Amino acid sequence: MSGHPPQRRVTNVGSILLTPQENECLFNYLGRKCITLCSAVVQVFAAERNSTWVKKCCGVACLVKDNPQRSYFIRVFDIKEGKMMFEQEFYNNFQINCSRSYFISFAGDSCQVGLNFANEEEAKRFRAAAGELLGRRQRKTEPWDFRTGL
Repeated sequence: MSGHPPQRRVTNVGSILLTPQENECLFNYLGRKCITLCSAVVQVFAAERNSTWVKKCCGVACLVKDNPQRSYFIRVFDIKEGKMMFEQEFYNNFQINCSRSYFISFAGDSCQVGLNFANEEEAKRFRAAAGELLGRRQRKTEPWDFRTGL
């Protein structure tokens, strides 16, 4: 016995709007040692400096744990073409704004980005998964207080 608890095998989480076959295709596009913690059908919008939202693409947004890069990403895939249409890494202090139950936005690398979800339940699940991840990352980076032990 090594004394370590057995590692939980994390499985990919597909979109509730896709067929099992479509979800399987999506999982194959993720890449080696990458896992999607949540998936949802979305439209991707971008807004340059206070301008209006402009639709950039449609696809399946995945909250990806990329083990080789040791980071987390929002990646949007076109499952028909089998290619990634959009990618945003979760940087330090990454924040998600929820102005509507079906729409989230965040500061991307070059502009404000919005995800318009096709299904409110998927939006809720995606927000919850992202929020949990961001909360965990925040707790890891907070300084430890020696006086309180917190």
